[in-house]
Amino acid sequence: NMLLVGVGGSGRQSLSRIAAYICQFNVFQIEVSRNYRLQEFREDLRQLYWKAGVEGNKMVFLFNDTQVVSESFLEDINNILSSGEVPNLYSPEEFEEVRQALMEEAKAAGASDSTDTLFSYFIDKVRSNLHVILCMSPVGDPFRNRIRQYPAFVNCTTIDWFTEWPTDALLEVAERYLEKINVDPSIPDGPKKEELLKKAASVFVVMHQSVVRSSKQLLEEMKRHNYVTPTNYLELVTGYLNMLSEKRKELGDAAKKLRNGLFKIDDTRAKVEVMSVELEESKIKVQQYQKECEEYLVVLVQQKREADEQQKAVSARSEKIGEEEVKCRQIADAAQADLDEALPFLEEAVRALDSLSKKDITEIRSYNKAPALVQDVLEAVMVLRGQDTSWAEAKKQLGDPTFIQQLVNYDKDNMSDRILKKIGTYVNRSDFNPEMVGRVSYAASSLCKWVRAMEVYGRIYRVVEPKRKKLREATDQLKEKQDSLLEAQRRLQEVTEKIDLLKKQYDEKLAMKEELRKSSELTQLRMERAGKLLSGLAGEKIRWEDSATILETKLGFLVGDCLIASAFTSYMGPFLSEYRDALVNKEWLPCVKRLNIPCDPEFTIANFLAKATDVREWNIKGLPSDTFSTENGIIVTRGLRWPLMIDPQCQAIKWIKNMEKGKLKIIDFQQSDFLRTLENAIQFGAPVLLQNVQETLDPSLSPILNKAVVKQGGRLLIKLGDKEIDYNPDFRFYITTKLSNPHYTPEVATKTTIVNFAVKEQGLEAQLLGIVVRKERPDLEEQKDTLVLNIANGKKKKVPTATLR
Repeated sequence: NMLLVGVGGSGRQSLSRIAAYICQFNVFQIEVSRNYRLQEFREDLRQLYWKAGVEGNKMVFLFNDTQVVSESFLEDINNILSSGEVPNLYSPEEFEEVRQALMEEAKAAGASDSTDTLFSYFIDKVRSNLHVILCMSPVGDPFRNRIRQYPAFVNCTTIDWFTEWPTDALLEVAERYLEKINVDPSIPDGPKKEELLKKAASVFVVMHQSVVRSSKQLLEEMKRHNYVTPTNYLELVTGYLNMLSEKRKELGDAAKKLRNGLFKIDDTRAKVEVMSVELEESKIKVQQYQKECEEYLVVLVQQKREADEQQKAVSARSEKIGEEEVKCRQIADAAQADLDEALPFLEEAVRALDSLSKKDITEIRSYNKAPALVQDVLEAVMVLRGQDTSWAEAKKQLGDPTFIQQLVNYDKDNMSDRILKKIGTYVNRSDFNPEMVGRVSYAASSLCKWVRAMEVYGRIYRVVEPKRKKLREATDQLKEKQDSLLEAQRRLQEVTEKIDLLKKQYDEKLAMKEELRKSSELTQLRMERAGKLLSGLAGEKIRWEDSATILETKLGFLVGDCLIASAFTSYMGPFLSEYRDALVNKEWLPCVKRLNIPCDPEFTIANFLAKATDVREWNIKGLPSDTFSTENGIIVTRGLRWPLMIDPQCQAIKWIKNMEKGKLKIIDFQQSDFLRTLENAIQFGAPVLLQNVQETLDPSLSPILNKAVVKQGGRLLIKLGDKEIDYNPDFRFYITTKLSNPHYTPEVATKTTIVNFAVKEQGLEAQLLGIVVRKERPDLEEQKDTLVLNIANGKKKKVPTATLR
């Protein structure tokens, strides 16, 4: 078993866990809650004994003196160390379960099955598998008293003292941590960068050791205890890495914004010059398009007038031609009506001819001397054909196979007046009709019908032909006029299309002119705005250039500035102002400058770690305006651990209440449900103020103070007692005490950031001066507050990038 003696934060538990891992042991540690007492402790011991004695697991019982809720815990541990047996740990019923589990194993080992024998076998197995590691702090009387009271702590353990880390260890840890980042990007990799890393690591050692010396001095002079542990040192190095990264980003972004603003100013000036040229060109184009539009308009009006005249002429001509078309139609209708009178006769004659057969013709030809009516019919036919009217000729013609077809195709339109007159002599006879002729010969009656039809047609045709001739003449004239009208319409169409094209071109020119005009107006407006912007930022440009240069210079100083600032937030909380000033100005800054590490010659903690607007806001919320209080405010808000504020004058508690007003949950250890309030605040991200604590803190707060937050499936969880709850990153925890000179153990000092708000003479003078000014010249105080807040609001506002486009 081991007894590890050393102050909290010296690495006792961490090394124990590493050793257990190397030896493949399981670590067992109790979890102290609000209501954790001897009964719960005994239950944990039974669980530990089961794992070691029944399951046979190699176990390490890691016990810290901060977990001593009752001295009876130590008495049980003393018994475990000396004999392995804790009196009354098991009742007969509880041990029966152990007995049943071990019976087979004990028999195999040669032990009897009696209860006493099995109990001895169980205890021997526990002692074989269980190793107790006690972590105790030598600070104060409890350690001395416990060593005297429980002799097994010394007699049955190997004692290992954890003293301060030597210089070599401090230096090596710092160098290992610094290897993770690029301390100064401006220096290329090589000997210079390695030298800078070693210098920075040596400054960490100097800072840590100087704080140890100042803590001894503080104890001698002020009777105040302050413990500096390796945990503080690790926090210093980790805080430096985080702060360097944060500040580099902050200053880099600020410088980038200013450089971007300067670029935008130059870019805007160049764009204004380009826009001026574009504006002049646009004005010239607008004038040119205006002139072209006017010319197009003149041509358009002239063409429109000509087209209108042509339209009128075409319309008049169309009307006249329409009238002529009506007249032609009337003539044609009259001629057609006359012709329609003769057509029935023609159709009947054709039908009669078609009905004649070869037999009928042969019948007529068979006559040697034809009957008189037949002779007359054939004579009339021969007259119409313009041939000899003799019977012999007639018979000859009848013998022609195409005789009937020739009659059907007879040129009836060209009968001469002589033939028509001669035929009239036949037709006018009373006996020359188809009925009478049909009595003599059927074939002759058909030929008689044809002769009579030809005579009727010829007679009517003499009347119709002049009308048809007149119709042809009128139609020819009408066609000429229609052709002329079509040509006029074609020309009108061409003119109309030309007008449409001109109108389209005119509209396009007009649209382009309008677009150019609007573009010119927009360009003019942009130029005016850009001009106002440039004139407004003319004075700012010089300031921005100076500010960007200053920020870039400060970027080069970050290596040294962050060394001082991170050490300040890690170590300076418990010290009074004179100790802080001595450490920073007489030891740390001279060391940084002596090693030629880049550092701001005008470095101050307030200017580097806090904004003037934030400080003023703190003052308005009740934080005193002296430098000491401002530094305390910085440590409270920027510390890596939750602050524990020594606040006998209640200045800190007043400031916290005003700063977190409306959301703050106030608790103390006297409340029975303070843990429930704390759980709700952690889940919902509300700030909590634990007030009026004494020199010890409730062990159930350890997970919160250690920030033992784990991430599971995207959720942040923290274990409080026996349950896990969601952890909201917005949660804030403040602890205050009214004790003027409390003696906190190293364990408390490593879990919290102790901040001393106790006011001394120097701080009172500064605060009284502020109060006097506020009372005597409230106007000055109000003006100062207004100016600081206005400057802050002005810095928050950004110039819209759209304005610079």
